[in-house]
Amino acid sequence: MGNNGVASRLYTLNANQQKAMDNLVIGVDIGGTHITACMVDTNTWQIIEGTCVRGEIDPLQNKEHVIRSWAKTIAACAKQHGSSIVRVGIAMPGPFDYEKGISLITGLHKYECLYGLNVKQLLAAELRITSNSIRMMNDATAYLAGELKAGAGKDCNHVAGITLGTGLGSAMYKNGFFHEGDLWCFPFRESRAEEFLSSRWFISEYAKRKKEKVTGVKELASLANDDVDARKLFEEFGYTLGEVLKNRFSDHFPERIIIGGNIAKAWDLFKPFCKEVIRKHRLSCMLVPAQLGENAALIGAAYLWGQKNV
Repeated sequence: MGNNGVASRLYTLNANQQKAMDNLVIGVDIGGTHITACMVDTNTWQIIEGTCVRGEIDPLQNKEHVIRSWAKTIAACAKQHGSSIVRVGIAMPGPFDYEKGISLITGLHKYECLYGLNVKQLLAAELRITSNSIRMMNDATAYLAGELKAGAGKDCNHVAGITLGTGLGSAMYKNGFFHEGDLWCFPFRESRAEEFLSSRWFISEYAKRKKEKVTGVKELASLANDDVDARKLFEEFGYTLGEVLKNRFSDHFPERIIIGGNIAKAWDLFKPFCKEVIRKHRLSCMLVPAQLGENAALIGAAYLWGQKNV
């Protein structure tokens, strides 16, 4: 009787431990020069405190260096949590065949060494797990997925996500399905939208007007109170963003557009002008800032294991 009781108790503990593991996914965000990995609890869609590990990457190195560096960060995350690597969700910049795990990145001065290779298989081999244990998605889509699940997109059925930074990222969620965005290459002013909605536009325009260099949008935002030219750039940027959104979504506006990325940290400097365009054209849409910051892509990557339609 006693032995049966002990055995039963041990079995219950093991079942609970297994159940807890079933709710854990290592969410990974891979950028041009960095990788971040965190353990995500898919019951609460929260990052488990103390499990985040960040690593710096030289994207111009060979494939062995890149894959080894990624694997080292992911393994360190699992070690921080005290668990094994069971499921990994990765937010990865494109172009990329996310389902097969094959890199199509070329001509972008990053990760050229991976072009045409099955990254999923290479990484799985380095981590000593099966390639089926890794799922991948576009980083902008992951950002939106995270905000949809745990941030500014909760309870939305039709929502767009936009990331404003060194480039212009976008994604769409509608009726249960995610779609990669095309805003970066959307035709605008005899060019494409990304040329006017990125940090390089701010830097180049400020240099033209002031004959001075700034390191980025963060520095420009700090100058905006006293520098008329800096303030004017944010005004123009807001109007441009509004025009691009109007043109791109004129046929069917989403109920909510979530604005994220590093430029969005200066939200208050360009928001009024973007919203003015939306109001002027009587478009029914709510513009909101992202809530989760860098955590959005990590949670979104983990969402790959809880959502079939990604």
